[in-house]
Amino acid sequence: MYNKLVKYGDAIAVGLGVLCILIFVIGIVAGFSSAGYDMNTDLTSMADKSNINFFNSGLYLTIILGVLCLFLMLVGIVWDLVRNFKSGSKFLFGFGILIIVFLILYSTSAYDTGGRFDAYWSKDPFYITEGLSKFISAGLYSLLGLAAVAFLSIVIFEVRNFFK
Repeated sequence: MYNKLVKYGDAIAVGLGVLCILIFVIGIVAGFSSAGYDMNTDLTSMADKSNINFFNSGLYLTIILGVLCLFLMLVGIVWDLVRNFKSGSKFLFGFGILIIVFLILYSTSAYDTGGRFDAYWSKDPFYITEGLSKFISAGLYSLLGLAAVAFLSIVIFEVRNFFK
């Protein structure tokens, strides 16, 4: 199975992506025509948007593919832990550090109120609670930190390889 995925994995991924795009586009075109709209219709200016369901196929396919990728990733991690615990334990150690950093960022995040944030704290339409606000802030700071670490790692290793 592994050898087949190494050999044909890219073709399978591109083919599956093209198939999903085709299903999404066909759903949109068929939905527009069955609802009595043409492709030039401005959907944002419509008064009643409750019958616009022809984008759902693309949303559902995206959710299904995301869940499938998450499941396959978790199966791969468990498989790697079973086959080679030494390299898998490094992953667990790194993942544990990320969780600890996220929890520290969550506990130190501020709950901003007032000013431009007033619309988010009201009940309609967003309603962001204090916990959700801190979770979003911790997630953004974690993302920025990981991006900075990735960028610096690329620069450092490229400079190191240049002088080798």
